[in-house]
Amino acid sequence: MSQALIGSLSMDLDNKWAYLRAAGHEDWESASSYFPIATQRIVEMLGELNLPLTVFLVGRDLDIDSDVEAIKTFDQLPSWEAANHSLNHLPWMHSMSDGEIESEIMTTHDRIVSTIGTRPVGFRGPGFSCPAEVLRVLIRSHYSYDASIFPTSMAPIARAVFLARTNLKGEQREKAKKLYGGFASMRNPNRPFMRHEEVDGETCPLREIPVTTLPFLRTPIHFSYVTFLASFSVMVAKMYFSMSLNLCRMTGTSPSLLLHPPDFLGCEDDSDMAYFPGMKMKRDEKLSFMRWALGKFAREFDVRTMLDQTHTLATSDGFVPQPATT
Repeated sequence: MSQALIGSLSMDLDNKWAYLRAAGHEDWESASSYFPIATQRIVEMLGELNLPLTVFLVGRDLDIDSDVEAIKTFDQLPSWEAANHSLNHLPWMHSMSDGEIESEIMTTHDRIVSTIGTRPVGFRGPGFSCPAEVLRVLIRSHYSYDASIFPTSMAPIARAVFLARTNLKGEQREKAKKLYGGFASMRNPNRPFMRHEEVDGETCPLREIPVTTLPFLRTPIHFSYVTFLASFSVMVAKMYFSMSLNLCRMTGTSPSLLLHPPDFLGCEDDSDMAYFPGMKMKRDEKLSFMRWALGKFAREFDVRTMLDQTHTLATSDGFVPQPATT
């Protein structure tokens, strides 16, 4: 029997306020947190399937004790890694100054160290936004990898759907027109690769772990997209997901699959999130589908945290990642 291909599983732990703000809701700051419900369901399901997880944390949530306590339930998993998802989850880092970018990354870095007790070495930009200054900050701060590339053919369509479903106006709407990149995003590899950026006059490497898309077609295979398909037909969603994993194996594509908290919430849990893909599904139906999909991923691939994945990759190219310690 051939050795299973290595994969990784990550979650952008975006709270309800981030989604409501992105959708243009004026009262987003007073939104309740769904962390206590979502994190418990995530931990129960991944624990049952013995799956590790990389969790991209937003610094703003690490200032709230109840949210930090909910995040610490990930300690119950067989393995988990705390990574950096910026301070304010503003999905247009491409419009920020160098100083603002550094603050977004490093303030969250310090909060993860102080609340979780580990030093993050991975970053993902909200909205997959990753200008050159992000890479320079990560390299100067000895990060091991970035995970902000989403090499999909559907970026312009996803952006158009997002804008159609939200109430963004003026400057924010203009900034959102650059979300997810354009068709040029398909020029990026669909598997881990090395990026290089000049820092202090020296060209430095940083590993990139893209969010995997369907080989060849480059359509999304992250779980929010697949549960969106399941909201129309569970059978079609299962066929699509099975085909995606098969093509990853056939092409030797090490899949890095992405979760979001609403993937574990049903329409009964939060009516404010009804606009989000897959949030029209009933709770039990969605959780049943997620258990099937995650179980299939666990059985067919050697699933690790993204940091563990970088350690494995380092044996082939000699680029040693930084340890995630205090």
